[in-house]
Amino acid sequence: MLPITPLFDVDAGLLDDEWLAEQMRLLVGLVSQDRTAGVGSRVPVLWQGHEDALALRLNQLMSEMVLRGKAIPGYLVITSESLLWPALDLRSLVGQLEAVRDRAGAGKHGRIRMPRNDHELWATYKYSVLARNTRAYQNFGQRVASRSVPVELLWASMINATRVAPSSGGIRNALQHMWGYVSGHATVNPQTDDLTALANHIQTLAAEHQVSYLLNSTALSELRVWL
Repeated sequence: MLPITPLFDVDAGLLDDEWLAEQMRLLVGLVSQDRTAGVGSRVPVLWQGHEDALALRLNQLMSEMVLRGKAIPGYLVITSESLLWPALDLRSLVGQLEAVRDRAGAGKHGRIRMPRNDHELWATYKYSVLARNTRAYQNFGQRVASRSVPVELLWASMINATRVAPSSGGIRNALQHMWGYVSGHATVNPQTDDLTALANHIQTLAAEHQVSYLLNSTALSELRVWL
């Protein structure tokens, strides 16, 4: 178990309400400063020089809070340049996963149930990957089916994949795949050019009809940040 709440790398949907709020308060305190503060900044050393990535992480947390019906202060404007993230520390990630599992064991669950194996992990992240790269989506699916990826490395790959900005076409592709799970309840045309409205409609229907597969998908909230 981690001694203190760290800056989490795992998707916000895996965090319970208490930790989600703690993460948001922590990040608001960090990114409310001038993002070019440099020396003397309260930003952890690992994240110094990556303040715009921290701002995106805060937006991801807030998107998850909106999905859960909670108030947020408002999304931050993110640079149009490519975001540079610090290297993902596998040992730290393993500690985070253990901490989330411990919380779940104590009855404190996030929106997304903690994956128990590589197949559940892939199902959790697959539409987030699809929004970024169709070939990677196909390759990961094949590798998971053949159980050729150690689960810790799969976790790292999924997190790194969701740090890449998806194209509008990629988001559309992922949303239309997700649409199939709610199409029987839908009232809008999935071919609409308004991807924000489409994403919101999928979120609403998934919650109203308790569509488990979507409620356990990272894409249900994290793609909304990019629209």
